[in-house]
Amino acid sequence: MRRAIGIIGGVGPYAGIDLVRKVFDNTLAVRDQEHVDLYMSSVPSIIGDRTNFLLHGGENPAIGLYACFDKLATIGADVIAIPCNTAHAPPIYDEVAALARTHWPDVLLLNMIEETVKVIKAHFAGGATIGLMATLGTHGQRIYQNHFTDEPSFSLIEPDQEGKEAVHRAIYDQGYGIKATPSPSERARRVVKEQANLLIERGADAIILGCTELPLALKAGEVSAHLFDPTEILARAAIAHVAQGKLRP
Repeated sequence: MRRAIGIIGGVGPYAGIDLVRKVFDNTLAVRDQEHVDLYMSSVPSIIGDRTNFLLHGGENPAIGLYACFDKLATIGADVIAIPCNTAHAPPIYDEVAALARTHWPDVLLLNMIEETVKVIKAHFAGGATIGLMATLGTHGQRIYQNHFTDEPSFSLIEPDQEGKEAVHRAIYDQGYGIKATPSPSERARRVVKEQANLLIERGADAIILGCTELPLALKAGEVSAHLFDPTEILARAAIAHVAQGKLRP
């Protein structure tokens, strides 16, 4: 049986679907049977909110994330991806990774942040100013910043506190937030685009859409800077691990 991708969905659910779509979009295939094998688990009821845990404590979402990892590994996934930037904060991701290494040493847990930073550094070999939009949890944990601390040619800039909170609400607000609506509302789209443009005005050469909801609301070409979509980067990394020859150029 050929190697398969596993996706831990439900964090949020539409982000999981987005990752599945981007796996298929980046696969060289002309008929059904040529696509990669893929399993997705979407069980949001057992995975607590990642930002809430990081800011306020409580049960670690790693418990539910690992339960999904275990199910995917059991049914045959060889490489597993979590389409949630905030879930890669060390207090969460490191716990999942430790359990995975102990119980499933032959199954690879991808790291979305490491894969994204690797692509950014390859794209801007001489360095650049990179903007970041994300949840308050991701900003607070310095999930991306810590990967650039030893790179003097790179500068990572963030929205001011008001801007961070505006983006966070655009993701989480129960009326207009991206998590709350089947497709991003115009209000959420407007907020995300406004904050992206403010980062560009401050000198950002590119912007990391550092929450998996954000690529649903802001597309390439809608602002003047290059957009790095960690979901697409994660999709391509997963394909490369199970079927390098099927990765679309």
